Amino acid sequence: MPKAEHGAQIMQDSFKCVTEYVRTAFENDPVCVHVGNAQECEIKRHPQYDDFRSKAVVTRAARPARSRLWDSMVAMGRLSDMRGDDKWRMAVVDCLTPFLIKKSRIIAREFFADLEDIRAEMVVAALATWAATATGVAPSEVPELMRKAAVNAAYACAKVHDNESTVDELDAFLAHAEAPPESGIKASAIIHNADPRDPAVAEQIRGECHGAKLRRFVHPDILRKFHDDIRTGRRTGVSSNLASDSMLARIFVSGGNYYYYTSDFYPAFVGLPVAAEVLGVPPSSVYRMVRTGTFPCPTTFMGRKHQVYTKALMSHLNIPDVIVHPDDVENGAAHARWE
Repeated sequence: MPKAEHGAQIMQDSFKCVTEYVRTAFENDPVCVHVGNAQECEIKRHPQYDDFRSKAVVTRAARPARSRLWDSMVAMGRLSDMRGDDKWRMAVVDCLTPFLIKKSRIIAREFFADLEDIRAEMVVAALATWAATATGVAPSEVPELMRKAAVNAAYACAKVHDNESTVDELDAFLAHAEAPPESGIKASAIIHNADPRDPAVAEQIRGECHGAKLRRFVHPDILRKFHDDIRTGRRTGVSSNLASDSMLARIFVSGGNYYYYTSDFYPAFVGLPVAAEVLGVPPSSVYRMVRTGTFPCPTTFMGRKHQVYTKALMSHLNIPDVIVHPDDVENGAAHARWE
């Protein structure tokens, strides 16, 4: 927060802060709203953020009720939230601000309210609505709910009442939304006569259990090729700042960081029909559920096809995305071979 020459603090314009934050987050990289990574996407043309934002604003102004681009933005925001990355969530807010700028000025002028305060409340309300609509709300409905919440917050900040929308409207969408329970796979340990409370032992058990499961449906050559890529550096593992004490010790001995997430072994995305089959969703219902926001996992578009993020599918199925070491996975696979 900058200071004026006479020492008084001046609040930054929240809309501008959001825009600057998102531009910094995307930097000069191409923006892929299809799968999040332009290198993995089948669509070859990807704009930089400013061009993408302009297209999103124009698209919403022309077709505010339904837009595949905005549906994909919301889906990417949900997927990014799962990774702990907020840039797509903030991008949705940023692309909505052109529709809030004029309204904020009108409210500030007519009710003698501080413009910066009003815009700050608008951003807070839009983000709160984003969080409240995480499940059970169709992606096409989320941007409009965020916009209405922002406008209501602006009127509340100006101490007046607005009838554009009511809290009940949002409550109706959220009546059936419940957070999935947290749980993990319970697999029998392969290691005997060891203390599973020891972090190093627990790490080895996780890896061997994962390898034993993979051995049942993955050809050994595929697993070996994946591990060779990890060991030779053709495929990056987990970031070193995620390493525990036991992992750091093992990295020191082996001279390489070969750890990876179990989700890294699978494709980043699967087709909607495959995901529906895994989830037990009837084929006749799957596309209707996607349109109404009741499909269990967020979806995104790749060209004309719906794709489901593999990590989202694992999360819904309560399959933990754990860090494993190739040696442990291979030991577990070898053990399962002789069962």
